[in-house]
Amino acid sequence: MKTLRYKKERAIKISEELFPDELCERCGRCCIIHAYKRDNKVELIYCEHFDKEKKLCKVYDKRFEYGCLTVLEGILAGVFPKDCPYVKNLKNYEEPRFYRFLK
Repeated sequence: MKTLRYKKERAIKISEELFPDELCERCGRCCIIHAYKRDNKVELIYCEHFDKEKKLCKVYDKRFEYGCLTVLEGILAGVFPKDCPYVKNLKNYEEPRFYRFLK
């Protein structure tokens, strides 16, 4: 099997062009890196750079240096909730399964 290779810098530029930062509602739900269901409740683990109180990334301007996904990568990986402005109009988008436990 071959691995798809691409230039990250080019992917960032294309993603920024297609999905401007202004669409982001700063909810932080795409910053969830793990979700565990325990005793009928969901425990969420956020990225270490996410400030839960302010709902903002502490390294947002340099986020790609820390391995954050572009919006396009996030869509392909299925990390956004269905009501996120970046995906809410995509017919075939499926949000991560753990979001149904958060409602």
